[in-house]
Amino acid sequence: MKHLLASASVAALATLPRVALAQDDAFDLGTITVSASQTPVETKRTGTVVEVVEQDEIEKSSSVRVSETLDTLPGISLSGNGGLGTSSVLRIRGLSGKYVPVYIDGIDMTDPASVQTQYSFGALTTAGIDRIEVLKGSQSAIYGSEAIGGVINISTLRATEMGTHYRYSVEAGSYDTYSATFGVTTKSEQGELAFTLSHTTTNGFSAAEEDAGNPEADGYDGTTMILTGAYQATETVKLGFAFNYLDSTTDQDGFRVDDLTAQELATRLGARVYAEIDGGPIDHTLSLAYSKTEREYPVGFNRFFTGERTEVGYKGVTQMGAVDLAFGANYSEEEFAVDTINGTYRTTSIFGEAQYAASENVDLSFALRHDEHSTFGGFTTGRLAANWRITGDTTLRASIGTGFRAPSLYELFHPVYGNPTLEQEESRSAEIGVEHRFANDAQVKATLFYTEIDNLIEFSGGGYNQVPGTSTTKGLELSGRMALGAATDLFGSYTYTDGKDSSGNQLIRVPKHDFVLGVEAELTDKLSGQLVLNHVAGRANDGGSAMPDYTVVNASMTYDFNDTTQGYVRLENLTNEQYQTSYGYGTSDRAIYFGVRASF
Repeated sequence: MKHLLASASVAALATLPRVALAQDDAFDLGTITVSASQTPVETKRTGTVVEVVEQDEIEKSSSVRVSETLDTLPGISLSGNGGLGTSSVLRIRGLSGKYVPVYIDGIDMTDPASVQTQYSFGALTTAGIDRIEVLKGSQSAIYGSEAIGGVINISTLRATEMGTHYRYSVEAGSYDTYSATFGVTTKSEQGELAFTLSHTTTNGFSAAEEDAGNPEADGYDGTTMILTGAYQATETVKLGFAFNYLDSTTDQDGFRVDDLTAQELATRLGARVYAEIDGGPIDHTLSLAYSKTEREYPVGFNRFFTGERTEVGYKGVTQMGAVDLAFGANYSEEEFAVDTINGTYRTTSIFGEAQYAASENVDLSFALRHDEHSTFGGFTTGRLAANWRITGDTTLRASIGTGFRAPSLYELFHPVYGNPTLEQEESRSAEIGVEHRFANDAQVKATLFYTEIDNLIEFSGGGYNQVPGTSTTKGLELSGRMALGAATDLFGSYTYTDGKDSSGNQLIRVPKHDFVLGVEAELTDKLSGQLVLNHVAGRANDGGSAMPDYTVVNASMTYDFNDTTQGYVRLENLTNEQYQTSYGYGTSDRAIYFGVRASF
């Protein structure tokens, strides 16, 4: 199993009263990361780079797609095969989705039936999402297989206030797009529940590039349901669960041309139950998680794809002087079926992490993990991270780590393309960064990063094989924010990525230069707005075709009707830029969406 840190920690953190958290900056949700280590830690004390996106930032975004919201973060790039519902891949520091596991409420939601085990962001909207963390660099010592580029942890809506509360939103706009979301939370002294139901439908735009003679629109229709809860059974035992479900239908264009019949019918389910036990010197967490992704392509070469994952885990947490120690064991079973083809593998893991406060201003952490895989045997990974608060305003952080990617079930067991002798890909990564805050609350961050991967699995000689050579990604991330006035902030980021494959060629769909510049302002006591420009340059040819640079401008405005109700407008691609993130596939023209949301 790949680790239940996110599941246990998110649930534990969510149960802390919001009022109590606000009384101590050390426990402000904006400064706590639940993904960087086996236990929650303040971001100012961690040696790894983690980006945190809170609910208010999600609501300010000009897009309802999670992938496009995260695309503005430093080190993140996006490529997609059309509009809502179509295949969409997020890259962290140039490394594609097969190196980036995705967790929702602690459940590993990557699809074991994909050619490479990964998560498609195409149908994931921001409905019901409360918080997103993006952890960068090789993190297999914490999460196991696939965590070479980083990890994305998504937390959904939780009950944080006593009593019962409701929220809703409705939206309509371009491409005949309509969506509605309803949520309810309830909390008592002994338990809590949170429920979200959302539906989105759109006629969409052509997945294949319209300017290449593909006028047919490709629509999407999807329903999402999320349910979480916790119950304090005794003074020392808390029981909890999380559940998410997505049912969607997406029109698609294969091979970059209009296809009037191609569709993907998909369901995605995740569930987890857990028990947290206050054991005195050692706190215990036991959990059971299950996820299943089913995809059907009625006119495809392969029609049915099913991927399942079952995980069981234990984690213990204790304190020994200045050392916080976490340790545990996990078991995972993954299965896939593609029409009549199927396969299974199992992974047994043990892990440990020590976090040491060396002094008031220095924190160290060391993590070690061993995964025993049923096909290729065992592999051990580690991570060492350090954080030095040089002054009250300046922090230096550094980390080194190793990682691995197990061959996917498809790569192992497909009767034509698979290879049962495949072994794991292996990685090494390092990063060093500095963050400084100025007297006017402005801040800047800079991080140098490097990752190399060898023992690569690639399609060659008519199937998947281990190939010689090393792929590398290295570069620089810069980000900052400053006040332009009492109610106006300027923010931005720049990422330089030098990504090379095993032959020394530039990685496709990985821009050398990714620049974001934005301004947000409180225009009146009721009206606020945000304008964001994203310039992408220096991409390699894709499919033998040049990929021109592009600049996209998005905007959003919000108006507070009263303390509980807001109206908003989102404007995508304000200048009507014609561009592609994947060769031959379209992106939205200028579009506008109007909505209302309320909570009470």
